[in-house]
Amino acid sequence: MHSFLDFDQARDIAKKHGTPVLVLSKQKVIEKYSKLSNALPRVSLYYALKANPYVEVVRILNEVGSNFDICSIGEFNTLQGLQINTGNGRVIYTNPTKKEEEIRFIHGQGIDLFVFDNSLELRKIAQSAPGGNVLLRLEVSNPHCVVNLSYKFGAEAGEAEPLISEAVSLGLNVKGLCFHVGSQTANPQPYVDTIMTCKKIADRLTSRGIRLDLLDIGGGFPVAYTSSIMPIEKFCEPINEALDNFPPDTRIIAEPGRFLVGDAIVLITKVIGKSRRKDVQWYFLDDGLYNSFSGKVYDNTDYNIISEKTRNREQCVVAGPTCDSFDVISTKKVLPELEMGDLLLVTSMGAYTSCSASEFNCHKRTPTVVVD
Repeated sequence: MHSFLDFDQARDIAKKHGTPVLVLSKQKVIEKYSKLSNALPRVSLYYALKANPYVEVVRILNEVGSNFDICSIGEFNTLQGLQINTGNGRVIYTNPTKKEEEIRFIHGQGIDLFVFDNSLELRKIAQSAPGGNVLLRLEVSNPHCVVNLSYKFGAEAGEAEPLISEAVSLGLNVKGLCFHVGSQTANPQPYVDTIMTCKKIADRLTSRGIRLDLLDIGGGFPVAYTSSIMPIEKFCEPINEALDNFPPDTRIIAEPGRFLVGDAIVLITKVIGKSRRKDVQWYFLDDGLYNSFSGKVYDNTDYNIISEKTRNREQCVVAGPTCDSFDVISTKKVLPELEMGDLLLVTSMGAYTSCSASEFNCHKRTPTVVVD
C-alpha cells in the first residue's frame, strides 16, 4: 500500500513526461521475484504474461531467470520480439481452450506443453500436435478468491482419470495436473486442498501404470491493495508442506502474474477538475476506468490513492476524464481537500491495468516509464 515514489520524485517525473504516467520500478520486480522464489524453493516460476505484457516487465523477468506462461500467439510474439529463448521448457501454453491453428503454430515453434480440461480439447491437441505433452486442468472450489477462474475452466476431480485415459489412447503424453485457485487469493488453504486432491489422483494413476511427473499450482498469490495481506513467506509455508507429499523427482511449477508485477508500478495522475454535486465533493482525474483503472472493472480491484495533503478529509467521488458517467473510479474514497493540478499517487497498478485499458474517447493509453 506504500508508494516506492515520493511526491518530489513524482513531480520531477510528471514535469518530464506529463500526466498521467505509470512508473515501473525495476528493483521492485526483481524483489518480488526473489521473494516468491525463496518462499517456494521447490517451485519453478513461469510469469503469466497476461498480468502485464509490457516489454520492460518481460525483459526484467527474463534477466532474473523467469520462465514464461503464455495464452496467445500475441504473447508468444512478445517473447520473440525480445529474442527470448522459448525452447527447453522455458515457455508453457496454458490456455485451456485454443484454436487448432494456435496449437499447430505454437507446437511448430517448439513449445510442447498444452493444457486441456475436456475431451474435445484433447482431440484438437491430438490432431494438431500429435504426441504432444499435456496437463489436465482441475477446477478449484474457492469462494473467497476475487476472480473465480474455475467458473470458466477446469475438470471435476472425478473426470480426471477418464480424461487422462482418453489422452493416453490418443497418443498424447500426459505430464501431469494443473489448477488455478483463483485470482487474489488471501488464504493458502485452497492450494493445500487442491494439491492433496492432485496427489490422490496421481496415486491412483500410478497404480494403473500411468505416472505423472509434473504439477502446476497456477497463480493467485495476493497483493496488498487497500488492506494488508499475509507475508508471502508465511502464506507459502502450508503450500510447501503439501508439496512435500509428492516424490522429490516430481517437477513443480507455478504461474504467478499479479504478485510479481502488481506492486512494481505506481500511477501518477493529476486533478483536472472538481465539483460539488448534491453536497458531495467530486474530483476528476486525467486517468480513469477506461484507461489505467480498468482493473476496477475487469479485476474487481480497489486501488489506494495517496495525496500529500492531509487537511479537510472527507468522503468524495473520484472520476475519470472521459465523457461517460460510467467512468467513476470510486464513490467512497476519503481524501483531503484537493485543488486543480494536484498530483495523486496510485499504488499497486502493475497488474491487469494498462493491459486491459482502452482508447475510449480517443484518450491515449497511459505511457509507462522505467526507474531503477
